[in-house]
Amino acid sequence: MRIGDGAWCLVLGAWLAPPHWPTTKHHAPGTQATAVVDEATLMVSGSKVGRESFRIIRAPSAGGQVYRAVATSALGDSKVTTILTADSTGGPVSYELRHSRGTEQQQFLQGQKRPDRFSVLVQTKRGEAAREYLLRDRTVLLDDELFHQFYFVILSGLASPDSSVTVISPRDASQTRFRVEFKAAEVVVVGRAPITGRKFAVFEGDTTRAEVWVDAAGRLLKASIPGKSLVAIRDDPPR
Repeated sequence: MRIGDGAWCLVLGAWLAPPHWPTTKHHAPGTQATAVVDEATLMVSGSKVGRESFRIIRAPSAGGQVYRAVATSALGDSKVTTILTADSTGGPVSYELRHSRGTEQQQFLQGQKRPDRFSVLVQTKRGEAAREYLLRDRTVLLDDELFHQFYFVILSGLASPDSSVTVISPRDASQTRFRVEFKAAEVVVVGRAPITGRKFAVFEGDTTRAEVWVDAAGRLLKASIPGKSLVAIRDDPPR
């Protein structure tokens, strides 16, 4: 059966629309409830093999709403645990990271939002290093080889007038401008369930830094980092 031109435009328009991200409207004190917006375990394959488990919740705060993302990533002999608190736009408020190999801690990182700045203190065996990053409009945090944080990259990029977002990478000690671009509606098999997802590409200049597939609620289905030959896909469909 052929779909008429008008019907096809409606279908395409629905898929080009941003995912239905959790609302960030302000309510009277006491009326907001804490909610899990995404929770999953990802199987990571490619140049390294491992797993990443994460939980992202949305909770009330004095300023409206905040996100809290807790995750553990184990790739090869490397283990990373993180706790990220972000504002309603995905901007970082606080961050903590512990990186270990075996039983030996390699790195401890703490970050905190200041007026117009995000301050980071990194501790290693060699000593301490402090850095500061400018908090421009639509700034998010994305650490090396962590996939769940793409939730905030897509959230912020889609809300940006030019689909761009400034990304702080604390372990790389860098701050870069990325562009988020919708590519297509694609079916992703999660577990044994086919789920129609929305594929986005994340560009730095002309270079594709990542490809990310999310469902209609913005929950992560799959992500890849071509430059590192890494692909992550969730074990079970979102609930």
